[in-house]
Amino acid sequence: MELPLLSACAAHDAERLHRDPGLRRVRRGLYAAAEGVDALARWDRYLLDVRAVAASRPGAVLARESALALAGLPFGAPVEVFTIGDPATPGVRHGVRNSHVAVAAADLELDDGILRCSTRYALADLARRGRQSDAVAAVDAALRRGDTTIEGIADALGRQGPRGQRRARWVLDFADPRSESVGESWSRVAIHRVGAPAPDLQRHVPTALGDRWLDFCFDLPGRRPVGGEFDGLVKYGAVATAEGRDAAAVVIDEKRREDAIRVSHDMARWIWDDVLHPLRLSRILAAAGVPVASTLLPGW
Repeated sequence: MELPLLSACAAHDAERLHRDPGLRRVRRGLYAAAEGVDALARWDRYLLDVRAVAASRPGAVLARESALALAGLPFGAPVEVFTIGDPATPGVRHGVRNSHVAVAAADLELDDGILRCSTRYALADLARRGRQSDAVAAVDAALRRGDTTIEGIADALGRQGPRGQRRARWVLDFADPRSESVGESWSRVAIHRVGAPAPDLQRHVPTALGDRWLDFCFDLPGRRPVGGEFDGLVKYGAVATAEGRDAAAVVIDEKRREDAIRVSHDMARWIWDDVLHPLRLSRILAAAGVPVASTLLPGW
């Protein structure tokens, strides 16, 4: 995502830019092309907001979800831009939430001219104070990409405050680089919350069509294993686009794949709406024979 930010250097510049229908105000004194801004996905618009804060506050250190957005990692759906380290900056002002905690130089990185917390420090901070599923997804992705290690995140965590330490340790114990998408990471948290047994991830399944892999696999005593598949709403369209194929052909291939797996496995499938409402996922798993708890474990 590359959108040039136009800066209003004087009051008359700001008035002129504000009246230009081809521009959108991103932040006070900063504008970008309206067509580009309006076409941005939600996560890219947030990244534009982060860059605008960095441009309007030279020397600010971006933190938490904002630092992870700059690093190209999952960052959830924050409504504020996070900074850290400047005691003169108000705690919350104009959509920016600042923490007055001092950060060591070893925990800072310069990213495309923007100063931010290191990935390991931002992950530890998000695990302490952010949403459970967001933290798991971000740590899973960072481990999968090889950006850091559990030991590195734990080391950074040790330099942070006492708030949320137990939460963060839980995230580090739960993280798994075999989760291949945000949806799979969120699914694992939802599976945990409904009290189902922890599934194996990316299970290899030999079939008549050749080797196939399952997102999740539940091994149950005395019965066939149950395969679990998370289907993002754009999954088949994205595959078709990437491979230059017709979306219908991709769906047919997926049906054949599932039929081949069903020879040896029962199956359960779910979508984003089921993950966001874990009791729905609980019913799907129970219908497939996966044991679940009678009550939903709390998240945060």
